[in-house]
Amino acid sequence: MSNAIELDRTRVLLDILSDRWTVPALGALCDSGGAARFNALRRALPAVSQKSLAACLRRLEMNGLVERHVFTKGRLAVEYRVTQLGHSIEAPVLALVAWSEQFGDQVDAARSRYREDALTA
Repeated sequence: MSNAIELDRTRVLLDILSDRWTVPALGALCDSGGAARFNALRRALPAVSQKSLAACLRRLEMNGLVERHVFTKGRLAVEYRVTQLGHSIEAPVLALVAWSEQFGDQVDAARSRYREDALTA
């Protein structure tokens, strides 16, 4: 990362991924074959509010990782699909998830030690 433009792009990508619901929403979409209706995503992510999920999906759409398709025939329905760009980030995200599963206990221990040290200082 040698210049400011590359650093800014990296920061923007990390901002997108660091949102609380981005990785779970992308994971739910990928688990459902790359496409799912809004209510199916809500069921797959029971802890997310409707408002938070809608905002997350809008951010993903704005950044080209997800596309929104509205069905107008019959009952109105909205389906979200992972784009080719969205699929391209799946492997790096899965690598981050695997890292957090492998080293999460060590991070938790370091945080505990830090808090204990801060209390005794």
